[in-house]
Amino acid sequence: MFSRLLIAILVQVTFLSFSQAEILFEGYYKVSQFKKHIGFFILRNEIDPKTKEFKTISFMRLGKNGFNMTESLTAISTTDFKPISYSYLATDGGKSKTIDMTFKGETMSGIVMENGEKSKVSKKLPKGTFLSSSLYYMMLNSKEGLKTGTKFEFNAVAEELGDVTKGTSSIEKKMVSRGILQLLKANNSFAGMEYENYITNQGQNISALTPATGIETELMKISEEAVQGVKVSAGTLEKVFGNVPKGKTNVLNN
Repeated sequence: MFSRLLIAILVQVTFLSFSQAEILFEGYYKVSQFKKHIGFFILRNEIDPKTKEFKTISFMRLGKNGFNMTESLTAISTTDFKPISYSYLATDGGKSKTIDMTFKGETMSGIVMENGEKSKVSKKLPKGTFLSSSLYYMMLNSKEGLKTGTKFEFNAVAEELGDVTKGTSSIEKKMVSRGILQLLKANNSFAGMEYENYITNQGQNISALTPATGIETELMKISEEAVQGVKVSAGTLEKVFGNVPKGKTNVLNN
């Protein structure tokens, strides 16, 4: 459920010919509930010009104030954001859930394993369905674009549910100042949750808040500000990302 709070952070780019996969965005987020630090979230977006694939990789660890959760996602789409596949893993205390999905045409199929119980999924998707982790990039490339006073209605796969649902993202009419940044405020409804994001006009998500739970995320300039003693091994991060993310490819480090 928490991936809805930490919705994907994407960067507007022109798809040039890179010699290898190019990191477009990478950042560490501090996660808090009612202003108390509970963990961190890492997000990376990259593009591979050879395979013409766009990939979102994320990892979350909540380990303070009663939380003991880990969540990871690897989501792959084409460069025009047609879903290819994704893998999701979550643990919460003694509970676990894995989802592995592939896409062919307008059909999503795969396996959900929850607390040892296995189920097969095969769903016909509405035309234009995308992976929800690509939301702001889809808005950037929509007819209206990502700007004040716009509303984006969509069908997207909620990766942590293994299902598709309708959603809306409404951008308020005025920009908001936060330090030297001028940000858009997005009010979102998706997968049964209401949440808000402050984002740049290039789609980089600076913060998120879900009022019903009091959970907030905030992009940090350096990883230590996000982690704050919540431990995770370098080996775990290398398994998810291929290396240990530095978290420096974002607007706070430009």
